[in-house]
Amino acid sequence: MRESAKQRRLQQGFRLTEFRRRYSDQPVPVTRHHISRLAFLLAGLLIAVTSASLLFVGLIASQASTEQAIANEQRLFRNTLAERMRALVREQITVTSSDQSVAGLVLNFDPEYAYRAIDTLWSDYRHSKVMVISGNGDVLAESFEHYTHILQRPIFETPELEDLFGKISRLFEKNRVRVPGGYGHRSLQGLEPDEYALMGFTRIDGKPAMFGAMPVIPDDYEQVLPDGPPTVVLSAHYIDDALIAHVNAQLNFASLTFASEVPAAGSGAFHEVSDPDGASIGAFTWHSQTIGNAIWPTIIPVIAVLSIALAALAFGIAWRIGQLTSSLQASEQQNRHLALHDTLTGLANRLQFNRVLATSVQSLPQKPFAVLHCDLDKFKSVNDTFGHAAGDLVIKTMAGRLKTVIGREGLVCRVGGDEFMIIYRKSTNGAALHDLCMALVETANVPIAIRDEGMAHVGLSIGVAIAPEDGTTAESLVARSDAALYQSKNLGRNRHSLFSDFFDSSSDPGEPPLSLEDPKPYVRVGKTG
Repeated sequence: MRESAKQRRLQQGFRLTEFRRRYSDQPVPVTRHHISRLAFLLAGLLIAVTSASLLFVGLIASQASTEQAIANEQRLFRNTLAERMRALVREQITVTSSDQSVAGLVLNFDPEYAYRAIDTLWSDYRHSKVMVISGNGDVLAESFEHYTHILQRPIFETPELEDLFGKISRLFEKNRVRVPGGYGHRSLQGLEPDEYALMGFTRIDGKPAMFGAMPVIPDDYEQVLPDGPPTVVLSAHYIDDALIAHVNAQLNFASLTFASEVPAAGSGAFHEVSDPDGASIGAFTWHSQTIGNAIWPTIIPVIAVLSIALAALAFGIAWRIGQLTSSLQASEQQNRHLALHDTLTGLANRLQFNRVLATSVQSLPQKPFAVLHCDLDKFKSVNDTFGHAAGDLVIKTMAGRLKTVIGREGLVCRVGGDEFMIIYRKSTNGAALHDLCMALVETANVPIAIRDEGMAHVGLSIGVAIAPEDGTTAESLVARSDAALYQSKNLGRNRHSLFSDFFDSSSDPGEPPLSLEDPKPYVRVGKTG
């Protein structure tokens, strides 16, 4: 009995110990599983929030990028259209700004002259429609491509033209000036086309068209205008395949077309055009090149997951790229400056001179200019007397003086040694150029102190060629300014010479010019000092 009781107590103790052991072992695995689940939950929540945030930001950025790209395309298209309209008005000037046109279209309407004028706008510029409207509001002539009809019908039969005629008449009144015997028009020099002409879009013969309207005005004032509304030449390009192809040649937009129905906002890339009263005519539409951005919402979730592991690396790479980019930009800016400027004086060098001269020639005849070829006198004696360091000082000093005299009205260039070239735009009047050259010669005559070694005395010889009178190409202007410079050298130096005062401007620039004092061919001599 006692053994049985003892065994029962031992068994109970064993069972209690085993129970305590198991109980004491259970808390450890329970705590580990709980933290693991919490970590996975937080990690999953963080990934989900981050992915959702990046996806939202990506969608917004993609949409904003697409809208901005379309806005840039629309702005580019507007600028291209505006330039084409300005070109249309400039093409009209060949007919509208002419004393002959005043005589043949305003003072005494000459059908034959009207035929020739309208044919010029068709043959040279392919204007689809040209109309001549008299000051009393009658359509005197109109064309359909190269067919011209002489007629006389009141303009009120075409209401849209009547409104345009009123607008251009009011613009003409702002610009007209009184001259002996009648009226004229202020100079077109320096004016933008929209300051003297009306341009835009309208419907002509039921077709949408780009138009330009300009009053007929004298150019040399051999004829004067009567009082009253102007005679107007209106010309237009229908918005057809030819015009669209011409505009798109500069843009290369995909599927550019014109539709009378204006698309809804946000439906894609388009540019709406309206008549001068604001009534819609239609819209140019095209397929934007930003459609490929729609793939970004698919890629962004992948980027969101990878960005967690690659954030530090990406930041380091971006920082390094930023450093390299800044270094490259600084180097490029320095190289660009060195390529276009003289290292001794800081003036523009020959390369920049050639570029600016070529651009200036393209602006002729609307923007005349003068080319001044300058050469220092007695410079060789400075090097021989004081040394090359003194010569460099003289060159730098003269460069600063020339730039001060010219100011912002021109470009001063050092093209080599003691030679300077100047492109001057302010005035091509002979008296103004004479005063300018005298100022340049006077400033060159001021002695230059060479440290404690003495004073350097140099002079300046100048040759002047005026564009377009003396030439309309870069080569001819340089050649003729050089010929004028040698004329100054032959006349005793320290002076200036205009090409037109000594030479025949109709001669070939490559041929030896003729001296005014000696009809024999001018013999070019070598430069000294």
